[in-house]
Amino acid sequence: MPLDKLFNPRSIAIVGVSKDIQKVGHLTAKNMLDQGYTGGLYFVNPSEKSILGKKVYQKLEDVKKHVDLVVFATPAKVTLELLDSVYKTGCRNVVIFAAGFKESHTPESDELEKGLIKKINRYNLKVLGPNCIGFVNTTLGVNATFLKLKSPVGNIGIISQSGALGSALEDYFAAHTNLGFSYFISLGNKSSIDESDCLNFLVKDRKTKVIGMYLEDVVNGNKFRQALHQASKHKPVIILKGGTTQAGSKAAISHTGSMVGDDQVFDSAILQSGAIRVNSYALFQQLIMLYSFNRIPLSRRILVLSNAGGMGVLLTDEIVKSGLELITISEETKKKLYKAFSEIKKITVHNPIDLLGDASAFDYEKAISLTQKEQNIGATVILLTPQANTQISETASVVADAQKKLDRANKSKRSPIYPVFMGGYSVHKANKFFEKQNMKYFKTFDDLPGLLSTLSDRQERLVVLNSNSKQVDNMSLAAHTLDIKALFLESQNKTVMNQYDSLKLMDYAGLKIAKTYHVTSEENLKAVISKEGYPLVAKIASEKITHKTEVKGVITGLNTWEELVNAYLHLTQITDKRSGCYIQKEYSGYELIVGAKRDKTFGCVVLVGMGGIYAELLKEAVEFVYPFSYKYFIYTLKKTKLHAFIKGYRNKLALDIWRLYEVVSRIGALMESFKQIKEIDINPLIADGKKMMIVDARVVI
Repeated sequence: MPLDKLFNPRSIAIVGVSKDIQKVGHLTAKNMLDQGYTGGLYFVNPSEKSILGKKVYQKLEDVKKHVDLVVFATPAKVTLELLDSVYKTGCRNVVIFAAGFKESHTPESDELEKGLIKKINRYNLKVLGPNCIGFVNTTLGVNATFLKLKSPVGNIGIISQSGALGSALEDYFAAHTNLGFSYFISLGNKSSIDESDCLNFLVKDRKTKVIGMYLEDVVNGNKFRQALHQASKHKPVIILKGGTTQAGSKAAISHTGSMVGDDQVFDSAILQSGAIRVNSYALFQQLIMLYSFNRIPLSRRILVLSNAGGMGVLLTDEIVKSGLELITISEETKKKLYKAFSEIKKITVHNPIDLLGDASAFDYEKAISLTQKEQNIGATVILLTPQANTQISETASVVADAQKKLDRANKSKRSPIYPVFMGGYSVHKANKFFEKQNMKYFKTFDDLPGLLSTLSDRQERLVVLNSNSKQVDNMSLAAHTLDIKALFLESQNKTVMNQYDSLKLMDYAGLKIAKTYHVTSEENLKAVISKEGYPLVAKIASEKITHKTEVKGVITGLNTWEELVNAYLHLTQITDKRSGCYIQKEYSGYELIVGAKRDKTFGCVVLVGMGGIYAELLKEAVEFVYPFSYKYFIYTLKKTKLHAFIKGYRNKLALDIWRLYEVVSRIGALMESFKQIKEIDINPLIADGKKMMIVDARVVI
C-alpha cells in the first residue's frame, strides 16, 4: 500500500479545528504551526472564521485547492458522515482521531465500524486510525497529533498502537540531546492501514535509522513477517509487545497446543524475521538510543578499563553470564602497559584492566590508546567511580576523544566505547557531555551486558537468516495429494484421526513410520511375531484417549509370547476387545517430540523437543514459524539444552540434524498444504544417528 502522500503530504486540511485550547482540534492546528509545516494548511469548522491567525473554511468542499491529507478532529458519527466530502475533493488519505468505533464493543460502535469499512472500500481511502493520535514527520514539519510538545527531530521511526507511548517518548527525547523522531505513527484501530504498511513505508525513508514498534496484536501474520524480514535486512527493528499473558486460556487437546503459547509464537516470528523483541519499555528505549547513536558492538569480545577493582569484578560476572567474552590482552600490549605504568604504580594488566582508585585522566588516556591497538575488540567499557583524586570531566573528554578517533579510523565499522560513570551528583555533567557527543552512557553497568548480548544476537542471526540454505524436497507430499484427501474424507466426522491413519498420513508426507499392526485376536498376535520377532510394543487403540501413558496404555519391552498376550488382554480391558490394540517393533534411540499447530495470527508453527524421561527434565521445546531455513534450525538448536543430546549423550549416537530438520520441515509442509489439520503430535519420534522413526502420531482435524 503506497503511503507517500499520506505521510509526506504537500497540503493538509484539518476538519474540526477549535478556539478552545483544550480541544483536540486546537492542539492539532497549533502543533502543525509550531512544528513549522510549510505546505498548504487549511482549517475547517462551520462555526468559526479565523483560528490562530488563519482563515477557517465552512466546509471541506470550500477549499478549492488540492489536498493530500484530511485530518478529522471530530466525533465518530460526524467523521463518518464527512468521509463523503473527502471523496468529492479527490483526496484519498485520512487521519481519524475519534474513538467510539470497534474498540468500544457496543452495538452502536459496531455499526459505526461497519459504516467506516464500507466507505473505506467504496472510496478506496487510506485511513490512519480511527482511535489514534495521528502522526509526526519532522522532516516536513508535520505534527498532525494532539501531543502537547513540539516533536524533537531525529532519526528514530516509531510505529505504535499506544498514543501514550508516543507521548512518553516525545517527552523523553525532548529532555535529551541528539534524540528525536523522523516519524511517529499512531496506528489506532488499524481499520485500513496496519503495522505492516507503516513498516514498509519507514524502511524506505532515508532519514530513519532505527524503527521501534509497540504492538498489541498483528492484523496479518504472513504480511507482517514478510514486511519485517525485508525491513530487518536494511534497518534494526525493535518490538515491544503488550498483552502477553493468557488468563483462563483453554487446555489444548495435544502436547503441541500446551507446549507453545501465542506469545512464544510471536517471539519466534520476530526472531525469524531478524528483528529484536523486548519485554520492557526501559529496554525498548535503551536499544533505540544505541541504534540511533550507531553505537553497536562489532562482536561479543569486550574490553574493560576501570578505576574500581570490585566494580570490575561484578561487571565481569555479568559479561560472562550474558554470553559475552572478555578479550584476552596480548603479551605485547601487556608489556607496553607495564612499561607505561610501572614507574608510577602496579596496575592489573589482564582484562578487566584495573587502573586503581587514583587513576587520572592521563592514566585512562594511556590505557585506552595502548589497548585499542588490540585486534578484534567488539566494544570497550570505561568504568569510573568518583574517588578522592578522580578527574571526572577531564576523563570524560579523554573518552570522547578516543571515540572520535575510532570513528575517524573506520567509519563503516566503528568500535564503540561505553562510558559507565557511576555515582550521581559528581558524574551528572560528564554524562550530559557524553550525550552531546552522541555517546550512549550508562549510570550503572547492570543492563549493559544484556544489551550488548542482544545486539550481538541480532548481528549473528542476520548472517544466518540472509545466507543460502539447502532445501527439503516434498515430492512425496505432492505425489500423495489424492491419498491424503481420501484419508480426510474417511475421517470427516472425527475431531482426531486414529493412530493408524495418522501414521499413514506421516508416510504420505515422506516420513519414516514404524510398521503398525492393528490386532483384534491372539491369532493376529502370532502373525505379527512371525513378521517382526521381538522385542515388541503394544499400544491402546482409542481415539478418545490423548495421553496413552496416563492410563498405562503403552507397554514396552515385550520379549515373550506370555508378555505379549498379557499386554493385549490388559489393553483391551481398558477399551474393549473389538477395538483391539496396536503392535509395533520396538526401536531404540532418543525419544523426541515433534509437533505442529495452527496459530491464529502466523499460521503453521512447528516444534521439536525431548520426549520420554527427558521431557520433564528439560522442559524445553523449540518452536519455529513455518517456513524456516536449515541454517536457522541449526543456529536455534545450538542455543538450547537439546543441543547437548543431539551431539550425543551417554554413549548414544549423535543425531543427524539434517534428518531431524527433514522431519520437522515436512510436518510443516503437510500442515501448510492441508488447512483441515489443526494440530499434529509425533510423540515419540525415535532418533538414532541418521535414523528417524515415527512410532506414534496423532492428528487433530
